[in-house]
Amino acid sequence: AAIFAAVLVGFGRLNRKYDNPLPSLSVAATPEQIAKGERLGRLCEDCHSADGAEGLGGQWFLEDAPPIGTFYAPNLTPTHLEEWTDGEIVRAIREGIHRSGRSLLIMPAQALRNLSDEDVLAVVAYLRSLPPIEPDTPTNRLNLLGAMMAALGVAPFVAQAPITEPVVAPPAGPTAAYGEYLASYACTSCHGADLAGDEPSATPGLRGAGFTWNEDHFIHFIRTGERPSGPPVDGELMPWADLSEYFQDDDELRAIFAHLGTLTQ
Repeated sequence: AAIFAAVLVGFGRLNRKYDNPLPSLSVAATPEQIAKGERLGRLCEDCHSADGAEGLGGQWFLEDAPPIGTFYAPNLTPTHLEEWTDGEIVRAIREGIHRSGRSLLIMPAQALRNLSDEDVLAVVAYLRSLPPIEPDTPTNRLNLLGAMMAALGVAPFVAQAPITEPVVAPPAGPTAAYGEYLASYACTSCHGADLAGDEPSATPGLRGAGFTWNEDHFIHFIRTGERPSGPPVDGELMPWADLSEYFQDDDELRAIFAHLGTLTQ
């Protein structure tokens, strides 16, 4: 009876519809917007690029997990997104809502919801500019085990509250305000929404007395993966190389470090 109830709860959660309104945003598709989106789009590669494959053609997700059904990180090229409106893609990125109204799973919308209107539209423009990659990824369908995992929260739902006001990023520069913006989407998925660390995954906190590096230590670490003392960090656990490629301007790293310096324990 308990298993049956869990399955019903799981399928109920999987099929719940959210009424988040679609944002009235649309891309300009200028070369400058696409170029900016290409850089931001690197944040999508870890999940939406298959190992060893070029492009954002999607991949079978949780390959080593128990058989929970069909579960793919979807193809993000026009093969999959052609019929989506710009507003539907923006809502999926920042609010974790599929165009059907259902919640996406394991999508880091809680961090990406902080992307400004300008930046999220750049991502959409970039995705629309990609050459189609065939075939499209299959529709996700969880089986009974997947429904039970959904009921237990193992397959987390990510639907976020609606964004109803314009989102504007602070001016770019080596300031704590801009660093807070950058960290909100680049660091919080692993280090926690408040950057206090994540105990289940043993991700360290970046706040107060728990973070004692100086600015040079921080920049050197992101560029090389080398701590001020001790062995280099495991690049699989801390993607320093990806972050170094993404944050090519040291002023952006200075901004993040300035933000970290404002945090208290």
